[in-house]
Amino acid sequence: MFKRIVRSVFRSLKSIQDWAEGERGTESTYNNEPINSHQTLNKSVNTPMEREIAQHKVINVWDYLTFREGTQAFHITKALDFEEWVTMEEILNRVNELFGARYQNERSLYPYLKTLVDAGLLEASMLGGKMRWRKKSMLHAISLAEEERELETAKPLQRPQ
Repeated sequence: MFKRIVRSVFRSLKSIQDWAEGERGTESTYNNEPINSHQTLNKSVNTPMEREIAQHKVINVWDYLTFREGTQAFHITKALDFEEWVTMEEILNRVNELFGARYQNERSLYPYLKTLVDAGLLEASMLGGKMRWRKKSMLHAISLAEEERELETAKPLQRPQ
């Protein structure tokens, strides 16, 4: 039994050695063509690609959303961030620091928070019996070719006479 194990180990080592020696003796090839150390592997580096790579522009929807200044929705969206879950007390503190606005009742912000969550702009979670909110990341990729086509086909706005 021990002899079989030793023989199998030596056979595998021998096959590895034969493989390694065989590779050293032959010249390296790429696509069945010999490779020189001075020859580049990619011959089409300077030639144009046959297929054009689609280019995309990534936009953040939050850059296009505007809320009326001084409203509760405006205060909430400016006080919240994308990474951090924020409690109601922290939202009230941030609104007070940023805008100097104090709400007599924190319950007045809940309908606005709920509406923004329902609209998909905010995320909500219940951790330890307290509600927490954060902005929802809304990135959208737009194909530049599609955008150019839309601009070409769009009719210019005509002024009413």
